Amino acid sequence: MKKVRDAEASKARVFDAAAEEFALHGFVGAKVDRIAARARVNKAMIYYHFKNKAALYRAVVGDMFAATAARLRELRASNLTPAQQIDEFIAIVAREGQARKYFPRMWLRELADDGRHMGERNFADLTAIVSILAAILADGQKAGVFRPMPPFVVQVGIVGPLFLFLATGPLRSTAALKARIPISNISTDVLIDYVRAMTKGALSAQRP
Repeated sequence: MKKVRDAEASKARVFDAAAEEFALHGFVGAKVDRIAARARVNKAMIYYHFKNKAALYRAVVGDMFAATAARLRELRASNLTPAQQIDEFIAIVAREGQARKYFPRMWLRELADDGRHMGERNFADLTAIVSILAAILADGQKAGVFRPMPPFVVQVGIVGPLFLFLATGPLRSTAALKARIPISNISTDVLIDYVRAMTKGALSAQRP
């Protein structure tokens, strides 16, 4: 039993160390040696838990996608209206990203690299997220509260500002200190409310 707990603990350390390394250096710049040192394990232990660097990267990315997709499936099973589901969709994406401080920066890097380091399971979960959003939008159009809008455009309009905000926390803190700009104490709740208002405003069937 102790060996099982030790293995689980070392795997968790490797995961956390890899998340930080990938966030700082991207997939190409990340070094397994640094991950091992940060996780306090040898490289053999990393390959025991994960087949290779690519598999480790996909596990880190997949943690966010899988968790988000699971929560969104629960949302779709609810009795909330399309407008309420859009509100919750935005909150779920924001909170899952906030819970994984490494992910927004990783995702922005991955977008710049055309998603070339993702695996099939990553793409499947990402597709599920967009499909759920598409279903919410379709329900809203049927109810006459949303106008037609490509789901991918709405997805970009939601994820873009949320992840840019979450990824720039250190930069905002530096700017607040050096330039005395009051942007370091903006809460994620403020951004969520803003993205909700912008998204529903763009989707509104009542737009002039």
